[in-house]
Amino acid sequence: MAIRTTFPFLSSVSQWVPIPTFKRAAASGERMARYAQQSVDRYKNIVAQNVEPKPMLFSKVMDKKEDGLTDAEIRLEAGGYIVAGSDTTALTLTYLVWAVCHDILIRDKLVTEVGSLPDGFTDDDTRGLSFLNQVIDETLRLYPAAPGSLPRAVPAGGADLVGHYVPAGTTVSTQAYSLHRDPQVFPDPYK
Repeated sequence: MAIRTTFPFLSSVSQWVPIPTFKRAAASGERMARYAQQSVDRYKNIVAQNVEPKPMLFSKVMDKKEDGLTDAEIRLEAGGYIVAGSDTTALTLTYLVWAVCHDILIRDKLVTEVGSLPDGFTDDDTRGLSFLNQVIDETLRLYPAAPGSLPRAVPAGGADLVGHYVPAGTTVSTQAYSLHRDPQVFPDPYK
């Protein structure tokens, strides 16, 4: 079965514009479409075996009701989830490594703590590493993958925000980048 790329125009452009960037972008889009289709197929196989899949965001997309998404739309959504999850993780880890390597005391303390893990450690073992978790939290605070505002609607009945009434339906937002560097909230915010 032929899979349409997430960016179909790139495939056609790369055929008549011999620019390596377009060819690489088209190939990347085709790889993403194949991976998204594999993810959709894997999920459908789990459901077909009458196994209750682990609840996740993707489960909602795949839950076909009367007005459900088509397979092509599901594949596009899967591609979006894959890109969103991998880019944000890669960005966060890049900043984490940079910040840790930038400060020798933090680096040495983290190396010592991680070095205390037993052979064959699991995720559960890493949850007990307090310094590692502090490094992760601080990386997310200072270098959030989505630093812009995240608008939300005030729920029915309105809300009280620090003594100020905000009516239902009002769009509210905060901007993480500035908030996380506010010395009134985080003393010495850059440390």
